[in-house]
Amino acid sequence: MCSSKHVDSTIAASSGYSGGIIMNGQKEREFVTMVQKHMVDLNSAGYISMPDIVKRVWIDIGSSKDSFLGDCHICQRVYWPHRSPMTLTQEFQQSNDLFVIAIDPNIDFYSSLSKIPRLIPIIAAIFPTEGTRAFYEYQGSGCSSLLEPNANIDRKLAIYEWFRPCTKVTKITGVSTLRLETILSIIDPRLSIELLKVDAQGVDLDVVKSAGKLLKRIDKVIIEIQLDDEKRNNSNILYKNANSASETLEYMKANGFTFDKGQSSVENKAIEEYNYVFNKDKF
Repeated sequence: MCSSKHVDSTIAASSGYSGGIIMNGQKEREFVTMVQKHMVDLNSAGYISMPDIVKRVWIDIGSSKDSFLGDCHICQRVYWPHRSPMTLTQEFQQSNDLFVIAIDPNIDFYSSLSKIPRLIPIIAAIFPTEGTRAFYEYQGSGCSSLLEPNANIDRKLAIYEWFRPCTKVTKITGVSTLRLETILSIIDPRLSIELLKVDAQGVDLDVVKSAGKLLKRIDKVIIEIQLDDEKRNNSNILYKNANSASETLEYMKANGFTFDKGQSSVENKAIEEYNYVFNKDKF
């Protein structure tokens, strides 16, 4: 492991709790934010410390407690055509030159993630503006989001087990937010950033946009997205003000990525939720 000399002030904070106020319309909502002792150690060159054997990096935003080792539907679909076919889980398990940065605002995931070899967990939300934002904690932790629920969601969807956990907010807390650009800037330029997987519950495109000009460092992007269903007045959309699929396709194309329909897959057909895969164009 490379020696760790200092911690970057942009993504470091003292341990403890901090408080604040979120404005929501005319109402003030108080919140308490858990601040981790530090988010990541940097080496003497100012980059995230990783073993010297590492050559490749994957970034998992909106990680579960197990990241690529868990029950990841899209992990069974995505591959690189020029390599031996393996699931993302298999490749992570078998590749000593591969390192994962797992980012999620849920502090409950930190303990399990920190035990996974060749993985650094960062407890934060990725968003275009850095600071602190309201975080809506849903009954189902995997549905928690920076966005509040869509009040006009189709109540006929209540027949599904996931409906209540993904539409019922139990509390509002505050989370630290970072730009993806900040993370990318402290990954050694010698390393290949092969994959960005984003499952950010409605703000997935915002996450990608926050990479700024450094998005070009990434070879493959997975984005979870819901298709707009105009026939249902978009009542299939889980979150208020969620990023749209059409905007996502346009943005990725404009920034040099091609939609890979073959590797993309259905996540939840009932609400037109998909995992879209994009490959960086080779010039």
